[in-house]
Amino acid sequence: MCRVPLLDEEHKTYVSTAIGVVEAELMHTTLKKNMNLFVWTTSDMSGVSPDIITHKLSVFKEARPAVQKKRNLGEEMKLAVKEEVEKLILVGFIGEA
Repeated sequence: MCRVPLLDEEHKTYVSTAIGVVEAELMHTTLKKNMNLFVWTTSDMSGVSPDIITHKLSVFKEARPAVQKKRNLGEEMKLAVKEEVEKLILVGFIGEA
Protein backbone atom coordinates (compact mmCIF):
# COMPACT_ATOMS: atom_id res chain seq x y z
CA MET A 1 0.00 0.00 0.00
CA CYS A 2 1.15 3.49 -0.79
CA ARG A 3 0.14 6.39 1.46
CA VAL A 4 -1.38 9.35 -0.39
CA PRO A 5 -1.49 12.61 1.58
CA LEU A 6 -4.49 14.57 0.34
CA LEU A 7 -4.40 17.71 2.45
CA ASP A 8 -1.71 16.99 5.03
CA GLU A 9 -0.34 13.98 6.91
CA GLU A 10 -3.52 13.68 8.98
CA HIS A 11 -5.79 13.67 5.93
CA LYS A 12 -4.52 10.76 3.87
CA THR A 13 -5.66 7.59 2.14
CA TYR A 14 -3.93 4.52 0.77
CA VAL A 15 -3.62 3.13 -2.75
CA SER A 16 -2.41 -0.31 -3.80
CA THR A 17 1.15 -0.55 -5.10
CA ALA A 18 0.01 -3.30 -7.50
CA ILE A 19 -1.04 -0.68 -10.08
CA GLY A 20 1.37 0.86 -12.55
CA VAL A 21 3.09 4.23 -12.21
CA VAL A 22 0.82 5.97 -14.73
CA GLU A 23 -2.31 4.58 -13.07
CA ALA A 24 -1.01 5.56 -9.62
CA GLU A 25 -0.38 9.15 -10.72
CA LEU A 26 -3.86 9.32 -12.26
CA MET A 27 -5.34 7.89 -9.04
CA HIS A 28 -3.47 10.43 -6.86
CA THR A 29 -4.57 13.32 -9.07
CA THR A 30 -8.19 12.13 -9.06
CA LEU A 31 -8.23 11.65 -5.29
CA LYS A 32 -6.80 15.12 -4.64
CA LYS A 33 -9.21 16.69 -7.14
CA ASN A 34 -12.18 15.05 -5.40
CA MET A 35 -11.05 15.61 -1.82
CA ASN A 36 -14.39 17.20 -0.96
CA LEU A 37 -15.97 13.72 -1.20
CA PHE A 38 -14.00 12.40 1.78
CA VAL A 39 -15.42 12.50 5.30
CA TRP A 40 -12.83 12.95 8.05
CA THR A 41 -15.11 13.39 11.08
CA THR A 42 -18.78 12.81 11.86
CA SER A 43 -19.36 16.57 11.77
CA ASP A 44 -18.40 16.45 8.05
CA MET A 45 -21.52 14.35 7.45
CA SER A 46 -24.06 17.05 8.19
CA GLY A 47 -27.38 16.43 6.50
CA VAL A 48 -27.00 12.63 6.60
CA SER A 49 -29.76 11.00 8.62
CA PRO A 50 -28.57 8.90 11.60
CA ASP A 51 -31.01 6.24 10.36
CA ILE A 52 -28.69 5.70 7.40
CA ILE A 53 -25.34 5.76 9.19
CA THR A 54 -26.21 4.12 12.52
CA HIS A 55 -25.23 0.49 12.98
CA LYS A 56 -27.61 -1.66 15.01
CA LEU A 57 -27.44 -5.33 15.95
CA SER A 58 -30.61 -7.36 15.81
CA VAL A 59 -30.28 -9.95 18.57
CA PHE A 60 -32.85 -12.60 19.50
CA LYS A 61 -33.97 -12.23 23.12
CA GLU A 62 -33.73 -16.01 23.50
CA ALA A 63 -30.10 -16.10 22.32
CA ARG A 64 -27.49 -16.94 24.94
CA PRO A 65 -24.48 -14.63 25.03
CA ALA A 66 -21.20 -16.13 23.88
CA VAL A 67 -18.10 -15.38 25.89
CA GLN A 68 -14.91 -14.85 23.96
CA LYS A 69 -11.46 -15.50 25.34
CA LYS A 70 -9.86 -12.36 26.75
CA ARG A 71 -7.16 -11.00 24.48
CA ASN A 72 -4.09 -9.63 26.17
CA LEU A 73 -2.51 -6.56 24.61
CA GLY A 74 0.90 -5.10 25.30
CA GLU A 75 1.09 -1.77 27.16
CA GLU A 76 1.85 0.18 23.99
CA MET A 77 -1.15 -1.34 22.18
CA LYS A 78 -3.43 -0.75 25.20
CA LEU A 79 -2.54 2.94 25.20
CA ALA A 80 -3.08 3.21 21.45
CA VAL A 81 -6.49 1.52 21.68
CA LYS A 82 -7.54 3.69 24.63
CA GLU A 83 -6.51 6.83 22.76
CA GLU A 84 -8.48 5.84 19.63
CA VAL A 85 -11.58 4.93 21.65
CA GLU A 86 -11.44 8.27 23.48
CA LYS A 87 -11.24 10.10 20.13
CA LEU A 88 -14.30 8.22 18.83
CA ILE A 89 -16.27 8.95 22.01
CA LEU A 90 -15.25 12.61 21.95
CA VAL A 91 -16.59 13.18 18.43
CA GLY A 92 -19.73 11.20 19.20
CA PHE A 93 -18.97 8.45 16.72
CA ILE A 94 -19.41 5.69 19.32
CA GLY A 95 -21.13 5.54 22.67
CA GLU A 96 -21.82 3.16 25.50
CA ALA A 97 -24.73 0.81 24.86
